[in-house]
Amino acid sequence: MVGYLKSEDLEAKRELDDVRREMDLLTRRARRPVQRGARVFPSIIISTTESDLMVRAEVPGMNLDDFEISVSGDILTLQGVRLTGGDLSGGWFHRRERESGGFSRAIRLPAEIDGSKAEASYIAGVLTISLPLKQAAKPRQIPVRVVEG
Repeated sequence: MVGYLKSEDLEAKRELDDVRREMDLLTRRARRPVQRGARVFPSIIISTTESDLMVRAEVPGMNLDDFEISVSGDILTLQGVRLTGGDLSGGWFHRRERESGGFSRAIRLPAEIDGSKAEASYIAGVLTISLPLKQAAKPRQIPVRVVEG
């Protein structure tokens, strides 16, 4: 009876074929080139000084009035609209890599801050938000006592 399979063998063959298809799909996806340019906007850097949490966002081509910045608990929300390429008249783009349109970023802050004393400045395409640390979040020295033993 060569050429005939029992129902259990058919089911096992189907399952094996499904696994092969899935593995082929995963292999094809892994070989695809990495898509460049798909990124989060704006790019941010968060750092801490002794008294403040500093958030810097790269947002060229905007004004400070173009932003809506809010803090709620440990979440900083940065929203705005950036328009690029609006000054082109009588021509066309050959390449356009700067995003245009609305954006919104919600950033979880790594320390407790006093949002009522937050300040923002915008210089040379970088938005800097200074968020004073709450007393409990400020670094403090811990004295070390030497015990002989």
